[in-house]
This record gives sequence, C-alpha cells and structure tokens, in this order.
Amino acid sequence: MFCLERWQSERETTARYLLSESGVSPLRLGELEELVGGLGLGEVELGYGWTRGSPGLREGIAGLYRGAVEPEGVVATAGSAEANLLAVLSLVKPGDTVVVDMPNYMQVWGLLRLRGARIVEAWRSPRDGWRLPVARLVQLIESMRPRAVFVTNPNNPTGSVAGEKELAEIAAAAERTGTVLVFDEVYRGLEHGGARAPSIVEVAAPGRAVSVSGLSKAYGLPGLRLGWLAADRGTAERAWAVKDYTSIAVSRLSDHIASKLLNTPGAVEALLERARRIVSGNLAALREALARPENRGLLEPWWPMAGAFLLARLPWARRADTVAEELYRVEGVLAVPGECFLLEEASLRIGLGLPPTVFREALAALLRGLRRIRGTAEGAGDAS
Repeated sequence: MFCLERWQSERETTARYLLSESGVSPLRLGELEELVGGLGLGEVELGYGWTRGSPGLREGIAGLYRGAVEPEGVVATAGSAEANLLAVLSLVKPGDTVVVDMPNYMQVWGLLRLRGARIVEAWRSPRDGWRLPVARLVQLIESMRPRAVFVTNPNNPTGSVAGEKELAEIAAAAERTGTVLVFDEVYRGLEHGGARAPSIVEVAAPGRAVSVSGLSKAYGLPGLRLGWLAADRGTAERAWAVKDYTSIAVSRLSDHIASKLLNTPGAVEALLERARRIVSGNLAALREALARPENRGLLEPWWPMAGAFLLARLPWARRADTVAEELYRVEGVLAVPGECFLLEEASLRIGLGLPPTVFREALAALLRGLRRIRGTAEGAGDAS
C-alpha cells in the first residue's frame, strides 16, 4: 500500500484544511484562459490525440530545458506519476541494482520493489540540512555500477535542492559506469530566493539522464494530469513503447491547454512567480506564528530551499501518525506524517501552497491542535 496516497485519499474529501498537498493552489480555468489570451476549447476535437503528445506540446516541453532536449525526446504522460512508471518499466529489469534517494516521494521506491529490483537506499541527513549525499552517491555508483539512480530534486519531503556543481559530480560518475540518472523534477521552478535549479538533462551526458516533471505542483494545474518524461531520443522511444500499454495518450483537452500555456510567451514564468509568491507569504506567516510564546517548541521546521511544503520535527512526540490522525479528527487539518516517508523521527510534512487567507486559518487550526495534543500527552506522561 502506498502510505502517502492512501493517507490522503481516505481523508482529503472530508478534511477542512488540506495541509497535505505538496503543490500550490490550483488555478481556475478562467484564470488560465486570461493568462494565455484565450484557450479556444471550442475548436478541440475530442478524439484520442497523439500517443506521445502533440508536436506543439512536445515542442513547448522541450523549450523548458535550454536546448538539452529535442521534441523527439519528450513523451507526454498522464501526470508525472505515469512518467515515473514509464521510467521504471523501460529502464529497470528484475534483479537490477538501483539506488534511490531517501527520504523521497515513495512511488518510485514502491514501483521498483514491484519490479523486483535490488534497491540500495542513499539517505540524506538532517544534520546537514537534508542535502543530497553526493559523495555517497558517487561511491555507490562507482562501486555497485547500478542500472539507475533515482533522485527527486528539489527533494520531497525536505525541500532541499542540489545545484549544478553537485549534479555534475554525480553525472561524471554515471558517465563512467553507464548508469542512468532519473530525476523527478516536478518542483523545479519553485526555488526560494535563488536561481532555478538546473535539470539533470542539462548537466549529464546524452543518454545518461532522464527528467520527469509535469504541470501539477509548481504550475498549479494538477487537474490537467499532464506530465512528461524528457531524455535523449532513444530513451524516450523506449518509454513510449511502454506507454502503448498504459494510458495510450494524454487527454486531448489537456494536451491542447498545456500546449497553449507552454507556447505563450511569459506564461510559464507568470505561473512560477505566482507559486513563489504564495509560498513566500505562507512561509513568512508560519515563521511569525512559531515565534509566538504559546507556539514555541510545537514544531521545529527544517526550512526549505524549494517546494510548496516543509518538513517539521515534533520534538515532544514519539510518533507522528497518531498526532496527524488526532489533528484530522479534532481540527479537520490534514498533514502528512513522517512515517509515510519511512522517517523514524516524529515529523510532519506541511503544505505551503494554500491561498494566503486559507493558509492562515489552517495554520491557526494546526497550531491549536498541536498545543492541545501536546498538553494532553504531557499531562498523561505519554508523548504519543
């Protein structure tokens, strides 16, 4: 069972405040239409469309990679989740050794287990701000010669970002051993106060890197279910061959809307700026709230470098899942417990992407619930 997705799906329709989401607040169709100067939906024929994405869509996606990817190297998918599936099935065979960046969004980890791969976990450490363990990855690549290394950059759930120098070290090791670097880059563009992180396909040698991304998180368009896999042409062809057995083609409507967005000058940056503005404001509200005397010691955040979420330690609790369940039951607040990322220390992943007014309400409910739960646990002598 996929802990994170099951945790959310069983509660998100009845929760008052969704602090479990990792992306920014979705746009309405009218807002997007205004941004791109009209969507022209009346002209769309509701057929199957292009199985790897329309030429205009693939050209728009390729344009996000500064010349490192050709349209023929793009496969459009039903969200980045399908792109992750295609990467696993097209690159990894049963028995292959693979390295997985941890902690992480656990979809790929679970898919690799189902595939019968030999998984080697490369854990980040909170002691160094959850940074990508570059030296450890290079050592594993050179000693084990894995078929692939799977990384999320910017990382979910920690919000840490690896820059060009770090990526180059890993890419050099991968080129020496023939290892493929598969990077989930769905939060790229949501860096806080710094330059946009490079894509792995912009750094690594051709044929040695795959970028997985989509319009759900930083762009605020999860309802389109539009993702992609971007790589060299040969790798994309292999992924496309697997896609024939999965969703066949993305929605014709989603293809049309995404093509309009990606090919409208300035539209992509406008959406990313919107996302950064929302997250920046909500981060400031959280810092202010945690500085108040009544909230001190409730949460110990690892302040993120990117993404629309943060990971925060619960220093007074032994388990986060029981705390998260009580928050949902009493306050209607849905946050993600660290157990869903295999984290041993009690922690919560808290979404930062809600509209500012709603986020402040959710934050007040979250902190009120944590104060009550901590008080009850301390009174009983049992910080659950």
